[in-house]
Amino acid sequence: MKKLLLGIISILSLTLLFSGCVDNTGAEQQEVLHAYVGAGMQMPMDEIAVEFEKKYGIKVEYDYSGSGALLSKIVASNQGDIFMPGDCSYVYQLEDKEMIKECSNVTKHIPVIAVQKGNPKNITGLSDLGQNGLELALGDDSISLGKLFKKILAKAETKGLNITKAVDTNTVVTGATVKQVLLYVTEKNVDAAVVWKADAYENPDRVDIVPIESEYNIVKTVPISILSTTENYENSKLFYDFVNNEGKEIFEKHGFVALE
Repeated sequence: MKKLLLGIISILSLTLLFSGCVDNTGAEQQEVLHAYVGAGMQMPMDEIAVEFEKKYGIKVEYDYSGSGALLSKIVASNQGDIFMPGDCSYVYQLEDKEMIKECSNVTKHIPVIAVQKGNPKNITGLSDLGQNGLELALGDDSISLGKLFKKILAKAETKGLNITKAVDTNTVVTGATVKQVLLYVTEKNVDAAVVWKADAYENPDRVDIVPIESEYNIVKTVPISILSTTENYENSKLFYDFVNNEGKEIFEKHGFVALE
């Protein structure tokens, strides 16, 4: 009787052990994609990840940062599935290294001036960023917006608006991501900042948006690319296509202008 009882207990113990192993293995086997994405796209991309996982059961893990920092991480690690920087120039650099399998443009990044709510300094356009006593926050040279704004100032100079030196004088702080630059305005540490329109759009209660005049402004296209380092091209292509289709509507909801 004792032997029979011990046998039953042994069988039950083994059954529980193996069932536990199956459950754990199943949990570990969820497919995951790793995407390097510019910090300015965090709001729509977080939502896209949720919808993508609902549809395909594939989890997307993001690395959000400035585009230059992400580029360095990709080259150093030689890993990852998706790269979505603030503009195409970063993709071109990886194409030169044969690290891009596929690329397309998704949406537009539009630079604007974000000012404190109520616009107490009465900023109406680019020329006002050179006024005496104004305190500005800008993106640093490691991010797409930082480099782009220098081109905007250079373009303005060719059209007779020479405010580069005054803007340099007024710049009291720079940020390594657009989110950080915007935070200086929302926290009232500066009077104004140059950010992407979509980032300012997400903070309507804390900032006002002042457009940069079209004659000076430069609009960037945002690409999505599949990295050659991907270990699962099929899943990466599913996500790539999802962003290019269902994802565009989500981008528009967050203040972006999607590309056809």
